[in-house]
Amino acid sequence: MKVIETNLNDYLKRSLDSIYVILGNEYLLIDESLEKIYTKAKEQNFTEKETHIVNSRTSWDFLSSNSENLDLFGSKKIIEVKLLDTGPGIKGANALKEYAKKPNTNILLVVIVEIEKRERKKYLNSAWVRALEKTGILIPISSLSLSSVVFWITNKGKALNVEITKEAGKLLAEKTEGNLMATLQEIRRLSLIYPSQQIDLEKMRKGISNSSKYDVFDFSNAFISRNTKKAIIVLESLKAEGTPEVLVVWALARELNKLFKESKSGSDNKHRILKAFKKIAIIDSCIKGLDKQNPWLAIRELTLTF
Repeated sequence: MKVIETNLNDYLKRSLDSIYVILGNEYLLIDESLEKIYTKAKEQNFTEKETHIVNSRTSWDFLSSNSENLDLFGSKKIIEVKLLDTGPGIKGANALKEYAKKPNTNILLVVIVEIEKRERKKYLNSAWVRALEKTGILIPISSLSLSSVVFWITNKGKALNVEITKEAGKLLAEKTEGNLMATLQEIRRLSLIYPSQQIDLEKMRKGISNSSKYDVFDFSNAFISRNTKKAIIVLESLKAEGTPEVLVVWALARELNKLFKESKSGSDNKHRILKAFKKIAIIDSCIKGLDKQNPWLAIRELTLTF
């Protein structure tokens, strides 16, 4: 079954399915969908989470082994699968199609496919996605139109206890060119400048003209180039400005994914990136409250050891 991201909350109020496939290229909307699903899952006693970063060469034994073990002990677990590179490959596609025939009710399987717009049709028409959609829920994520971004800005402002007028929201959307991560970083910063206030066009102009010294892309670029000293300085600045950890993790994952695709198979660089992705999965769990470790400390540790 296909469910639009904006309708996901209403659907989750009725039930929690055993399989979710989230497919798109807007990481922030993907993350918001995940948060909604995991909040509902927590209510239904899914307290354990296991993340697998996979590509076309990955072994998919974890699907069958988890299913057998959970049947034995009766516990509940979230299995999060993040696809990298060229998709699941033949072995992965077959494993997912087979699992879709008889999903385990003690497992919440969440498959995340971050793809460019040009690849969207190919994945939506793939046999493994159709099989998972038939048994579970497919959430296709699309880029927002300008008017939708303005509406999204208004809602994010409300969540941070500030009222952003439509004109101010439009100016911000134009300034960030619809980049939701950059937009959220600005909203977060503006909420600290104008706490519990209305942000009109004049305040928005003033606020965005005094943009912060660093953004999440400065951090990810320094991280990827292994300029540890600069990366730590930028990270501390982002933390002090109240930048949400999820933005930092998104920018980092985005650049690592690019680097992974450019790296040669079997190279030390590729192994180092995969290790980093595993740590990012743990940090993501910290942000979502599924792990007690401090996310900022975990990001700092990853930066120092990459």
